[in-house]
Amino acid sequence: MVNVELRGIVKGWDEFRLRIDELRVKDGEFLTLLGPSGCGKTTTLRIIAGFEKPDGGEVLFDGRPVNDLAPYERGIGIVFQDYALFPHMTVFRNVAFGLEMKGLPKEEIKRKVGRALKLVGLEGLENRYPEQLSGGQQQRVALARALVVEPDLLLLDEPLSNLDAKIRERLRGEIRRIQRELGITTIYVTHDQEEAMAISDRIAVMNVGRVEQVGKPLELYYHPRTEFVARFLGLSNILELKAENGRARIGKLCFDVGREGKVRVFFRPESVHVKPGDSAEVLDYELLPGRIRLKLGIDGEVILAERFLNELPFDVENLPGRVDVEVRGFSVLE
Repeated sequence: MVNVELRGIVKGWDEFRLRIDELRVKDGEFLTLLGPSGCGKTTTLRIIAGFEKPDGGEVLFDGRPVNDLAPYERGIGIVFQDYALFPHMTVFRNVAFGLEMKGLPKEEIKRKVGRALKLVGLEGLENRYPEQLSGGQQQRVALARALVVEPDLLLLDEPLSNLDAKIRERLRGEIRRIQRELGITTIYVTHDQEEAMAISDRIAVMNVGRVEQVGKPLELYYHPRTEFVARFLGLSNILELKAENGRARIGKLCFDVGREGKVRVFFRPESVHVKPGDSAEVLDYELLPGRIRLKLGIDGEVILAERFLNELPFDVENLPGRVDVEVRGFSVLE
């Protein structure tokens, strides 16, 4: 396994410019690069893999610069978005390809391919061709091919984006299980926030060529530093308020912000608790599976609250026109 570090990485063309001052991935960690299309996450992965050369900066594996090493010299396994399987080769030959290029003995290849296919749940499909497999099975073949060479670093570039929702959910769990079982350092690229939250040890949120914030999933979700991170990771409430004596107020809500002047207070809809009262007006509501989303008006501001139906202190059928509101957990954005 390997520690990965990016220092002062710069890459630019046309009007796009990637700049990563510092990013570290610990040995055995599952780090996800998360962001919208065009933010630079795939370019970052390709620089780590050696498919792209940065205009400046260093990529280090275990403290050793690898900028001048070819991809095959970096000890990586990579899974692409489009699988990149050889259509004229069987599942066995696709998985065995990297081992054959290394010149390993046939018996050793057979043993290692068998173990890789068992790891991804494809035993018995060795003689099928890619066209005879489902999309999910093809993705498993691509994963087995990356793992069979026993890489120090596993790179995955939006590997589930071409699959339907149920298969994506199942396979992301399998990828996480395999990564934990092998303890392999993994860098995963996706634009799917739910996917990133479900499988990552840490997430690096990227926007227009920069890393906005790096942290554990719940840290980023409940304590984002910037408005972009707050909005990209889910529904959010952001109130621009004026703080006096270290406190910002709106209606009956009071936030201890520890500073003076204008502040932006952030909290998630599920942090908003409601009870019978009259401090907020129910402007609208939306019933969702097992929960309700309320749109509440407080002193000219609109906030969202989301609660499980069994948590409501009143009957939805007789939803009151006004409620009292309490916010349990907030942060102040930069």
